[in-house]
Amino acid sequence: MEFWEITKERTLITLTAWKHHLPALKIGTQDSEALVALFMGFEPLASACVRAQYAFDGAYREVQSALATMRVLGTKVPQLIEGQLDDNRLMMIAVKALYKTSPRTEDSILKRLRELLPVWSRANTALAALTPTQPAITRKVGGVVYTEASARMLYDSYIVLIGSLSEAAALLAAANEDLAAHDFATDELNKRWYKMAKALADTENALAESLARIPTEPGTPAPTVIEISTIEQGGAGGMEAIVDYEKGGGDHATTRNLRWKVEGVDADFANVVELNRAGNTIGPFLVGQVVSILGEVINSSGRRTSAIRNITIGAPIL
Repeated sequence: MEFWEITKERTLITLTAWKHHLPALKIGTQDSEALVALFMGFEPLASACVRAQYAFDGAYREVQSALATMRVLGTKVPQLIEGQLDDNRLMMIAVKALYKTSPRTEDSILKRLRELLPVWSRANTALAALTPTQPAITRKVGGVVYTEASARMLYDSYIVLIGSLSEAAALLAAANEDLAAHDFATDELNKRWYKMAKALADTENALAESLARIPTEPGTPAPTVIEISTIEQGGAGGMEAIVDYEKGGGDHATTRNLRWKVEGVDADFANVVELNRAGNTIGPFLVGQVVSILGEVINSSGRRTSAIRNITIGAPIL
């Protein structure tokens, strides 16, 4: 279970005991209905986190897909120009200059494509001037045929994609903070009620029995969750899922796993590998499959899981 699900489960047990045994008891100014309201508040906040996570993941993959596409175009189109116009001295000088930039980082990928676009345009003009006329150079990437014009549009739209990603990241952070704050407030009221009820339980055997059913902090601290940071499509043949993790987490865990299922194929998260903090690569999968993934940490005090993340496998960008 996720951290908030654990608190919600304890809240339900606490509410049952509170309403049955001490219905008039208040913790400060808060009665049992205050805890009911906190209990009911979990689902909308958790749903908001899921929506924000989906939006962030979508925006992140759009950025990564655009970068991967631009890298392929920046690498392959110069080779196509060479193949078509290797006897054009001026064109070959321009192509050779492109190779001074190796498209490996975001900046270098953008620089290579920026420098390629005018060369690509000149190559198309040179091909059109041949006898017989030759078609303009195109390159299919991820199932899409790119021309010089559509590659330029991709380059120009990249700044918009970055802006969308930044906004999605801010909304996700806010949603996660709201859920964490709600979880903290609920946990605090649970603990304050438990402390008060414990002090009154000496003469109330039934109350004492109810309190014994409420989970309390064990001697061994529960393991802290390792959250998934990003999931990208890539790896062998471009059909694997590459999973990276947030920093921190995993404290007190004796077992750390990565689990996944293919929606419509697997009944549950039965596929498992040892979680590698440097990242895991799983698959390969098929185009169109939806893969749900979570991190799992375990020790003698229990099991905790990260939020479930999903990736839909698309045509590989090669």
